[in-house]
Amino acid sequence: MKKIVLNVLLLILISGNTFALSRNAQVSLLTQDAGDELYAYFGHTAIRIKDDSLRIDQVYNYGTFNFNTPNFYLKFIHGDLDYCLSIDDFDYFVYFSAETKRTIHEQVLNLTYDEKVKLINLLETCYTTSARYYRYDFLKNNCATKIRDIIEDATDSRIDFSKSGFSGKTFRQLLEPFVSKNYWIELGINIAMGMETDKPATPADYMFLPIYIYDFFENSEYAQNSYVLLDATPQKEEKFNFSYLCPWLIVMVLIVLSFISKTRKPILYFVSIVFALLGVVLLFLDLYSLHPALGNNLNSLWTLPAIVLVLFRKRKISDYLKLAYILIIVLFIALQTVLPQQVSFTFIPWMLLLIVIVLLDIKTINNMVFRKKHSLL
Repeated sequence: MKKIVLNVLLLILISGNTFALSRNAQVSLLTQDAGDELYAYFGHTAIRIKDDSLRIDQVYNYGTFNFNTPNFYLKFIHGDLDYCLSIDDFDYFVYFSAETKRTIHEQVLNLTYDEKVKLINLLETCYTTSARYYRYDFLKNNCATKIRDIIEDATDSRIDFSKSGFSGKTFRQLLEPFVSKNYWIELGINIAMGMETDKPATPADYMFLPIYIYDFFENSEYAQNSYVLLDATPQKEEKFNFSYLCPWLIVMVLIVLSFISKTRKPILYFVSIVFALLGVVLLFLDLYSLHPALGNNLNSLWTLPAIVLVLFRKRKISDYLKLAYILIIVLFIALQTVLPQQVSFTFIPWMLLLIVIVLLDIKTINNMVFRKKHSLL
């Protein structure tokens, strides 16, 4: 009820695109630390409007989506899922952050009175019109870039994020510190994202991650009173990250089993089917999804051809196809410095697995290895 009353008050105060804001109103950038859920891995940013004279304390948040949207996951994958601007009571925002154990940093922005008025007018106009909804794009149009853009608009580009000085990294390199805490998440993101992710990010592009908006203001004259508003991050013990050892253990077991004649073929077919299906999924995403980050994905070049290991297993040409497949994988690794798409370290154990089990199944090599083994016995 309180939120409804405040929203009505805000609408009443808007007249002729002029917001009746008191002179002591405060505009802040709120930055949430990364959370444990995948959607929260990259942090979050929002704008707080506080005006004690008008008893207003609200948070404008562009990161809202509706899980009940029909065909939610298909829309998300296809790239036609709309996100929207929402307005939350500040106390609720803090409560939710505490519940999800996410620390909040607040930076009071150094804006003129006219800039504050313009910013609130832009936010309220957006909230009360169809502009509230926007087509989500992970790299170019998300909850952080919307904050970047509206601050630039409100200040007539006096605050210009393109002058941040950030440079020298691709989108994939910017994402790496956030996904590296879990091998499987890092593998999934790196294998699903295509060449767009390996393009150099402009200084303004860095702002697709909330931490860089925070850093921009932290190292500029545009913000003051930067402090931790809520310290909710749980204390974590330093311990070995088993997720990065796990794939190597799996690969070692599969390779050992491949040296046993009874399990060699089943291992080859199982692994081949898994990677062939992965290649099909990547090709599907490339053709189906509107997300630029998922398009032009070269990873389908070393995953999809695994299908030949299954389809041509009984033909004389099979060994030549296997050698060709090994060559593709080797070239993909060897040419990573010239390819327009980075080969992630997370791929290496699986690439090595494919090379070894395919080599062991080539007739000539198979005979050499196992004849030597029997002679030793």
